[in-house]
Amino acid sequence: MKPILIFVFIGACISTAFGIECYDCESATDARCNQYLEPEGVRTTDCDDADMPEYLHKYERRIAATGCLTKVHEGFDGRRFYIRRSCYFGDPENTDEACDAQDPFAPWATLLSCTVCTDDLCNVNAINTAQHSVSVWRKLTLLGLTLTAMAVSPICVLF
Repeated sequence: MKPILIFVFIGACISTAFGIECYDCESATDARCNQYLEPEGVRTTDCDDADMPEYLHKYERRIAATGCLTKVHEGFDGRRFYIRRSCYFGDPENTDEACDAQDPFAPWATLLSCTVCTDDLCNVNAINTAQHSVSVWRKLTLLGLTLTAMAVSPICVLF
């Protein structure tokens, strides 16, 4: 049973050690980044390596990337929508600051929707509720496995 516990613990540590990866594009310069994202060939970014948006520089410290952001604006130049996909920095439950910030590429465009999701490459859709529910299910599964392993082995109680 000890090997299973060790495997679960190592898996949990590895999954939290890597940053989130998101699609990083905007539809004005990349036609694949429209409301029907065609992921093949669209740029992705490891958010741990990404620059924080300008509106967060006022905090004078690095804020951790915690998710992927999708902002949908009214379109311009004959397009129905203008869509920006990028990394999200901060609390995924409090998106007001990120959603209220003007897009640097189209500051005049009217915001229609703003969503944050917390899985790798989850900002593929303009509405990410399905990906978010999958994210919650994965976290609950990992928690259940960890608690089961802790209940089976008294070695885990190191507090």
